[in-house]
Amino acid sequence: MASLETIRLLHVVSSALMFGVGVGAFWFMTTAVRSGDLAAIAITTRNAVRAEWVIAVPVSVVQPATGYLLMQGLGYPLDSAWFLAVFAAYMVAGIAWVYLVKAEYRLRDLAAGTALDPRFAGVFARWRWLAVVTFAGVLTLFGLMVFRPGL
Repeated sequence: MASLETIRLLHVVSSALMFGVGVGAFWFMTTAVRSGDLAAIAITTRNAVRAEWVIAVPVSVVQPATGYLLMQGLGYPLDSAWFLAVFAAYMVAGIAWVYLVKAEYRLRDLAAGTALDPRFAGVFARWRWLAVVTFAGVLTLFGLMVFRPGL
């Protein structure tokens, strides 16, 4: 089995990737939409969907797997208040992220024509709200990992 330090490294790197992809997607999607340039919006929405599959999906598997291994290696109980808070934050962020990805697919499709579909603005507003919820969930997880209340 991998050493605890290796597992911790994988956990930290995967969380950095999760955070970075989220912040990057938010930045590039927002700036592309503000530009009003249909080609930029179309490319950016396509790339956001690709980033979800190439980076975010693998990370969403690595995070709980390495987290569980760390808990076992460090002797943290699964019935602690801390773990319940971690689980709740991960579920809230994860559920919001699933709906965010669905919105990204819709945005990609609405930007694929010769003009921006009028429904794009409403879907983009929903996507931004879901991004904020997901971001808040990840920040909560970071806080729980650093401060470990309830352990």
